Amino acid sequence: MGLVELFWSVQKRLAQRMAPVARDMGISLSELVVLWKAHKLGECRVSALSEDLGVPPSTLTGMMDRLVEGGWLDRDRDPEDRRAVVMKSTPRLAELVRNLKHAGSRTLEKAFKTLPAETLNRLEHDLMSVLQCLEREEIPQ
Repeated sequence: MGLVELFWSVQKRLAQRMAPVARDMGISLSELVVLWKAHKLGECRVSALSEDLGVPPSTLTGMMDRLVEGGWLDRDRDPEDRRAVVMKSTPRLAELVRNLKHAGSRTLEKAFKTLPAETLNRLEHDLMSVLQCLEREEIPQ
């Protein structure tokens, strides 16, 4: 199995484990990813969120409407550019992120319970090294 396929397979398995958590919160896994990114970025333009997720703004429009309706996000005009839209986290989203971190930790602990602590520590260290390497690398356009 190649490295890219391995990363995709791990990501897919993790997503399968997190899907029920999202469903219990009344949102889809895709919406959960958008909310997580929006929370991480803080107050941001939809274009910045779109760029960070790697999807066109038009793809996010319907999803953002549902997330605003659900009370997860607030949508305002950017005071510096009235044509631009800014997304803001709500207290409901902050609570979701807290719950998600707890649920995610429980889910991963359950999935990795047979791995020795040494392996988990090495995995965390190695994945951090991989992430740092990827963040330093130029992304081809």
